[in-house]
Amino acid sequence: MIPTQLDSSAKEALRKTVRSLRALLVTQLHEAVRGEYQLDVPLATARLPEARRRRRERLEAWLDEQARSDPRDKATKTKGAKGAGTEAQAEARKRPLEDAAKEAAHTLLNRLVLLRILEHHGLLVPAVVSGGWSSPGYAGEYAHYARALLGDPTRGYQALLEVVYAELALELPGLFGPVGLTALFPVPGATLRAVVEALNEPVLDSAWGDDTTLGWVYQYWNDPDREALDAKIAGGDKIAPHEIASKTQMFTERYMVEWLLQNSLGLTWLAICKKNGWQAEAESVFPVLETRRAEFRARRERGEVPLDA
Repeated sequence: MIPTQLDSSAKEALRKTVRSLRALLVTQLHEAVRGEYQLDVPLATARLPEARRRRRERLEAWLDEQARSDPRDKATKTKGAKGAGTEAQAEARKRPLEDAAKEAAHTLLNRLVLLRILEHHGLLVPAVVSGGWSSPGYAGEYAHYARALLGDPTRGYQALLEVVYAELALELPGLFGPVGLTALFPVPGATLRAVVEALNEPVLDSAWGDDTTLGWVYQYWNDPDREALDAKIAGGDKIAPHEIASKTQMFTERYMVEWLLQNSLGLTWLAICKKNGWQAEAESVFPVLETRRAEFRARRERGEVPLDA
């Protein structure tokens, strides 16, 4: 598959899509996990199947550990340590549960985006995300032979994705293997369908062949946290240690990387060549680059290419 370039309209559509899906996923997964394990009901009185009860115990143990080690809310932790009761304990667990839901949401979106990109380049065959429930990977033999799975809310589509994840986890465990508590977060069928359909919008077609798309997804996902922090700073508040990452998590565009490389290692290499009397290959490239640079600047001044291209 020939690589495609992320044009300005697709880039804006990608920004809107990622922000919209972030809001949807974080909210829906947070609500789903609370309902799945009846977190608003004490464990002793919750009517849960044994397997689900065990998963809730694992989740609560992790939440308690995070609450004890979280420096952001010493008052709540102190109350909980003194036996302030269920209310204080629930409050101490609130922030780590929100963080876990955000990580599960981020992981799901990144997995589906990467599958979409791999399918575009013909590296994942048959396609599963491209076309969604009408994709060759789902609507073909799988839907015919996996009839027993078609009774779940996703009609077996979630199960198919899990098989694909397990296969890719052999080479990409950081994304497709166990990620935090992601496995404990159920994905509602309607939510999964909304994400897959959003990634199949025609306006995003040029995004899947561009090698900067993953970087922009990272940028757009983190933008709301950065913007909230900017508003906090503008209001006169100080940045807490745990908020620094939100301010600095930005995608470094290609031209920035190339500029840094050419003006650091590039200059060092030219100096080495000059010292040793070598003819650097770059010397023959400079005149060509200068001609291309002049042509490109002229096109930009005429409005034929965007200012950030």
